[in-house]
Amino acid sequence: MKIELICSGTELLTGKLNTNASYIGSKLSDMGFELSLVTDVADRKEDLAQTLKSAFERSNIIITTGGLGPTFDDITVETAAQCLGMDVYSDEKVINSINAMFAKRGVSVVPKVNERQANIIKGAKILENRLGTACGQMIHFEYKDGQQSLRKTLFLLPGPPQEMQPMFDENVAPFLKSYFLQKRRNEVVKVFGLSESAVEELISPVVSAAAFGDSKSVEFGILAGTCGVTVKFSVTGRDEMAVDETANNIKFELENILKDDIFGYGADTLAGVCGKLLIENKKTLVCAESCTGGLLSSKITDAAGSSVYFKNSFITYSNEAKIKFLSVKEETLSQFGAVSGQTSLEMALGALKVCQADYALSITGIAGPGGGSKEKPVGLVYITAASNNSAQTVKRVFFGNRTDIKERAANSALDLLRRTIICDVQSKKIKKKK
Repeated sequence: MKIELICSGTELLTGKLNTNASYIGSKLSDMGFELSLVTDVADRKEDLAQTLKSAFERSNIIITTGGLGPTFDDITVETAAQCLGMDVYSDEKVINSINAMFAKRGVSVVPKVNERQANIIKGAKILENRLGTACGQMIHFEYKDGQQSLRKTLFLLPGPPQEMQPMFDENVAPFLKSYFLQKRRNEVVKVFGLSESAVEELISPVVSAAAFGDSKSVEFGILAGTCGVTVKFSVTGRDEMAVDETANNIKFELENILKDDIFGYGADTLAGVCGKLLIENKKTLVCAESCTGGLLSSKITDAAGSSVYFKNSFITYSNEAKIKFLSVKEETLSQFGAVSGQTSLEMALGALKVCQADYALSITGIAGPGGGSKEKPVGLVYITAASNNSAQTVKRVFFGNRTDIKERAANSALDLLRRTIICDVQSKKIKKKK
């Protein structure tokens, strides 16, 4: 079954990120489907009509996003109706719904132009929009291919992601699931500390193992980014128990190979994983940042419940701030420089002492694009994870632009914290056994 997505909006052709395509593609993949084609089309009737007609010819399910608003450039409904050879009518219930939405917003007089959003293609099922005034539509239609007549389905969804996403989840997804007889399980394993090529080499025996069934039922993917390497795999089959067993076997083998380099699964983040470890072990954290300028602290506080374990943050960008707030020695800065392992260590120990926390993370480096030298190139970063019992400083040289370097530095600091906590927990367990 071919599923095609058409995203209407001239802004998509002038640089705006198409988040609807990534959301729908991801959701379909989770259900065991694939998008056969994604098309961004301008708000021009002739362009949209041509795109729709081609989609009707080649695909079974066609999904459109955008063009359901009240203004002159919202042309999806009338263009789709024309291509289908169907009439459009004004739905009184939809008009009432639009009026009610405006009333909730405190608007008593509804603009006349919004009545255009009540135009419905005859025979379409109206899809409720709980967050906006643009209702969606689902239309079944017959498409003649020579002597054969094929039943196809067109979904018209609003463009704003906050409106489109729940409408997709509540209407399109259940409809598609009714078509799919096979079971599919998707797994995501997240790795930090290894390169993409190193991960691929390590897991290649698992990927190629014939023991995991028909090669067509198991698919692998590897993706590298600033937050490590993501290993994705999916298992498809008609027997749900067999699918689960195969997926569990693959996951077990990956864990045996990658061990502590795995930091999480699915939607896990480094900051979230560190937060759970801190909560589980009743520990607190403080940060001291220089080149990352608060990015590390921002990541930590993105995790819900971070106020339980996150005590404070110091953004000591200048040498004066390092000395004043973290008690970094002037002689250390003079002898080794602000970007050095010695300065990173003193930043962490200073923050630890000031805040009386259990763990401290510090970062100092050169994010670029300027400021580097032969001895200390752009991308050079020192990171320290310290506790009341120990401290570890690591040196890293990252590549990329300023944003990439800051992102990689913050993520590396979180991974160092994760490994430090795990090591401390394991050491305590060993001591208890003795």
